[in-house]
Amino acid sequence: MAREHKNGLTTWAEYSDINTSRSDCHAWGASPNIEFFRTILGIDSYAPGFSKIKIEPHLGALTAISGEIPHPNGKVTVDYKFEKGKWRININLPQTTTGILLWKAKQYMLKAGNNSFDI
Repeated sequence: MAREHKNGLTTWAEYSDINTSRSDCHAWGASPNIEFFRTILGIDSYAPGFSKIKIEPHLGALTAISGEIPHPNGKVTVDYKFEKGKWRININLPQTTTGILLWKAKQYMLKAGNNSFDI
């Protein structure tokens, strides 16, 4: 997800004037990144040690978005696309990891591996 900026930045700058800011190594700089995954994509821990996963996206006006994050057992990937009046949702969980998808007040069980929904 991180792309290099023309000034060499690979994380969030300390303040918005990136022409004079160079301190991009503070711990808070990663905060917007995790909130993107947790809030927009909806990937969150649902049990101690991330042993279960809750997926509860908040997509707003977005009609296509995807992402992945590392997990102790592999990685979690999500892909959301609005096509022909339905959401096509693909969620891939690491082996031995289960979870739930919360979508508009409905709960869907997630198994290890690939999970696909047309909602």
